[in-house]
Amino acid sequence: MFTPQPPTQPPVAEAPTPLPPPPPAEPPGRIIFAGLAMHSQAKAFRNDVELAEKWVKEIDANALLVKLANPARDQSSDWPQVTAENFALVMSKTAEVARPRDRVLLFISTHSNPGLLNINAAGKHLQPITPRMLSDALAPLKDVPTLVVLSACYSGAFIEPLKASNRVVLTATDVRRTTFNCRYPGNHTPFAEALFGQPDAGSRSVTEWMNEAQKAIAAQEKRRKLPPSRPRMFVGEEAKAWAEEPLGQWLQQAP
Repeated sequence: MFTPQPPTQPPVAEAPTPLPPPPPAEPPGRIIFAGLAMHSQAKAFRNDVELAEKWVKEIDANALLVKLANPARDQSSDWPQVTAENFALVMSKTAEVARPRDRVLLFISTHSNPGLLNINAAGKHLQPITPRMLSDALAPLKDVPTLVVLSACYSGAFIEPLKASNRVVLTATDVRRTTFNCRYPGNHTPFAEALFGQPDAGSRSVTEWMNEAQKAIAAQEKRRKLPPSRPRMFVGEEAKAWAEEPLGQWLQQAP
């Protein structure tokens, strides 16, 4: 007699090994803006920093903003004062907080002598910034894409010591030139206004942005019969990739 057998149970599958959790998302990039109006004998310098700040906010609403100023007479003194010590502190803190996807913009507007960015507070001359001091302050940021803009006479002297692969340096003059005879009776220095006052700058690359500024400066100098200041630009090898992209997409070029 045939006896039916109970159905065979399929083998129990082992539970799959759980996958490791995904790594945390990398924070989005942001612009870290450090703007320094270092001289109290012209209103243009603080005004320049405010103009640059507005430009940065248009590109990155979440930008981290640090502003220092030695204001001229009748200007607000609500920002921290610029000294060599405060400058070094700002740069060291910038290096501490900079993340891999961030971009740094250092903007300095001041009077200067060959090889010196002058600092003047309430009419008193303080320790100036030398090319070596600026180079050392930027050294910890060598891996962070950094744009340095110097609106000062003789500022081309800073290009050579500031050269780095992931850095762009824009200066108002070459090594031996002044800018508009060092007279700034208007609201801004001509170089800062030619850069940060450009309409639709976000649609231009850094190179195009600087070219437009150079043309605007040359036209003003010709019209006013002033000697050429010859603004200069350096673009490092790694920086070429983001220097040719629209400024409005600067953060999208982060690694």
